[in-house]
Amino acid sequence: MLKNERHHFILEKLRLDNKVLSNALSQELQVSEDTIRRDLRELAESGQIRKVHGGAIPRSPVPFNFTERVNLSQGDKQHIVQKALRFIEPGQVLMLDGGTTNQQLARQLPSHLDITVYTNSLPVAFELLHHPAAEVVLLGGKLMKDSQATTGLEVIEAVHTVWADILMLGICSLHSKVGITLPYREEAQVKAAMIQSARQVMALATSDKLETAESYIVGAMDQIDVLVTDEKINPRYKHLYEQFGILVIS
Repeated sequence: MLKNERHHFILEKLRLDNKVLSNALSQELQVSEDTIRRDLRELAESGQIRKVHGGAIPRSPVPFNFTERVNLSQGDKQHIVQKALRFIEPGQVLMLDGGTTNQQLARQLPSHLDITVYTNSLPVAFELLHHPAAEVVLLGGKLMKDSQATTGLEVIEAVHTVWADILMLGICSLHSKVGITLPYREEAQVKAAMIQSARQVMALATSDKLETAESYIVGAMDQIDVLVTDEKINPRYKHLYEQFGILVIS
């Protein structure tokens, strides 16, 4: 079998099973494990998969750039936001990090909600600019232009002075084995600090981000209290996440 054919086979199997194992691929394709490891390395270097010990898992299919993501899966994001809004009560302190779903949530916060919102997201802050009852604290730091969010030591130090009722955590990738991951180290550090500064962590993720992984770890699965996703979630994933004590809402 030619290399291109092997690559196609690996990607298709990954699409169906959400993981591949090097030893199993070696047997199925009747090539050496060294050949499979080279194939996986090449696919990883081209950004098509995420190589892990013993095999590979999918990467998030969602673009990293905020402006490219903002118009994707609008219906699914609306569904997630409506579910998440039910958890917010007047008088609470919320933390909203970056992400297009959190932007939608900020846009739809009921005008009567008297809350305090800490955020490192410029789009979230902008959406709340004219909210009549919300007090908004924008966490200043280095601006990551791709994600339109601030990062750095200043943001992390400010986060550690807050004990929020709820963190609405935007998700890039979530995987039962790897945990919460991101493609950017600085942003992962801020999200990790936010998790430590909240009573309840609510992850907001469209189902295409589930069982995918990126390079930098934010935290473990059991740090999530609630996962709000869309109705297209694979029932197998729902069962996997519930084993970590996560309430899955779809």
